[in-house]
Amino acid sequence: MERRDSQESTTLTKREFLRGFASVSGLSAVMAALDAWDMSIASAATAPPVLDGRADGTRVLILGAGIAGLTTAYELTERGYDCRIIEARSFAGGRCQTARNGFRLEEVGGESQECEFDEGQWFNTAAWRIPAHHKSLFHYCREFGIPMQTLISSNESTYLRYENIEGPLVGRRVRRREVMMDMRGYTSELLAKLAHQGALDGELTADDREQLIEYLVAEGYLDPIDLAYRGTTERGWAVDFAGPLEPGQPSEALALRELLQSGLGNTFRAVSSFERPYTMLQPVGGMDRIAAAFEERVGHLVTYNAEVRELRQNGQEVQVHYRDVPSGDLVTATGDYCVTTIPLAIMRDIPNDLSDRCKAAIGAATPSQVGKLALQMNRRFWEEDDAIFGGSSQTDLSGGSVIYPSHGFLGRKGIVQGYYVFGDTSDTVGAMGLAQRTERGLANGEKLHPGQFRSHYDGKSISVDWQRVPHSLGGWESWSDEARREHFPVLLEPQGRVYFAGAYLSYLTGWQAGAIESAWYQVERLHANAASV
Repeated sequence: MERRDSQESTTLTKREFLRGFASVSGLSAVMAALDAWDMSIASAATAPPVLDGRADGTRVLILGAGIAGLTTAYELTERGYDCRIIEARSFAGGRCQTARNGFRLEEVGGESQECEFDEGQWFNTAAWRIPAHHKSLFHYCREFGIPMQTLISSNESTYLRYENIEGPLVGRRVRRREVMMDMRGYTSELLAKLAHQGALDGELTADDREQLIEYLVAEGYLDPIDLAYRGTTERGWAVDFAGPLEPGQPSEALALRELLQSGLGNTFRAVSSFERPYTMLQPVGGMDRIAAAFEERVGHLVTYNAEVRELRQNGQEVQVHYRDVPSGDLVTATGDYCVTTIPLAIMRDIPNDLSDRCKAAIGAATPSQVGKLALQMNRRFWEEDDAIFGGSSQTDLSGGSVIYPSHGFLGRKGIVQGYYVFGDTSDTVGAMGLAQRTERGLANGEKLHPGQFRSHYDGKSISVDWQRVPHSLGGWESWSDEARREHFPVLLEPQGRVYFAGAYLSYLTGWQAGAIESAWYQVERLHANAASV
C-alpha cells in the first residue's frame, strides 16, 4: 500500500510539474522532459503549442502532404507564415488512404489497380484505427467536426482455427469466447484450490484468501462448493434456444489438456493492451476523412504531382528542386525554412547537402513490410449466420486474420480484410499479383467460414504491399533501441534551415498521432528560431 501511494504521489507531481513547465518553457521542453523520463509524448501532447508573436511572410517549404505536413502547414499559416506544400502524389494524406470506387493504387514493379467497390463501400489501406488516448489527433477531429464511430478491434464471438498444433483441436473451428472462458475457468479453479488448500498462506492473510477465492469463483464460473469449473452457458450454446418449446443446448467446455496442447490459450490476453484496446475509433466514412478535413483548410497551399529531386540550403534560404510529373519539367522552389516529412526510405535517396551525421540518421530507420487485402462480399454472412459484428478471426497461417468491418452493420454487402501480413511474409505475398493475393485471402477465409467465404465473394478486391508503394516504400519507419538512442535526437534538431517531422520522430511510430505531435514539436522550434532572426 505504501509503495502504491508513493507512486501515485510521484505521478501527480510530474503532472503538476509538466503543466507549469509547459506554460513557461513550451512544448519542446515538455517533450525533452518526457524523453528523459522514458515516457510517451502522447501523455502530454493534447493541443498544439501556444506561440507568441507572428512571422508574417516567412516562407516555409513543406515536403509531403501527409498528416505531419498538413499539420505543419495548418499551424504555421495560423501564425502568418507563407507555407507551400510540395507533394509527389495527386492527393493529400500520405499513407492515410481509403480505397473506394475509383481509387487507384500503383506499386513499384506491380500491376496498377483501380478499386471497383460498390458505391458506399470502402477500406482503409493503411491507418485504420485510433486508440482513445491519441488526444492530439482528436484535437483536430473536434476542431474540424469529423464524426467518429466505434471500431471493434477484438470480438469474443470470432473464430480461431489452427492446423499446425497438437491434440484434438487440430483444424477445429472454435469461438474465441470458448477458449477464453475455458482457460479462465480452469486457471481460476487451479488457483482457487491452491488457495483453499493453504498453498498461498505465506502470501495471503485468511481474509485475503477468502476474498481471492470469492473473486475466482465469480471470474471462473466455478462451483462454489468444490471450486470446479465444468463449463458455463456464458461460453455460448451448442444449440441456441428458439422459443418456449426449444430451450437450447448448452455447449461443453473444452478439456484443459486440449487447450494446453493446442496453445490456443496463448492467442488472447485477459486485459486489452493500452495501445490496442478492444474498442477503438475510426472516422465515419473512412480514415481519409481526416486528411480531407485538413485539405479543405490548407489544400490551396499544395503543389501536387511534384516529386522532390534535390534539397539544398545556404545561410539565407532553402532550395527544393522537384519534377512536375505531368509535364516532366524541373522546377525550383525557395523558402526561408524547410520542413521535410518525406518518409526516410525516400529521403535517403534524395541528393542533399545535409551533414554526414544527419544522412546516417536518415538511413538508420527501418521501413516496415506490411500488406493488406480487401474483399467485397455480396452478403454479410459473418453477421447473419455467425453473429459476428467487428473484430477478427484467426488461422495459424502467417498473417492469416480475417478482419470484419465495424461499419455498415446489418447492410447487404461489406468489405472484409482477407489478410494482414508483415515482414518476410509480406515480402513473399507482395511479390504476387492481385489474383494470387486474392486467392490466398479466399483460401484463408474459407477455413474460418467454410462454404461461405468463396461463395459470397463478388469478384472485387484490392491489395496493397506498402514496401512497393511509390513515395512510401514501407508502412512506417521503425528504430532499433540503439538506433533510436544514437540517431533519433539528430533528426529532432534543426539541420541548418531544414527540419524533420513525421511519426518516425515520435514514440508513436506508425500512428497519425505521432505525426501530429512530431509536427507540433518542430513548429514550436521553427517559430522560436524564426522569431529570433
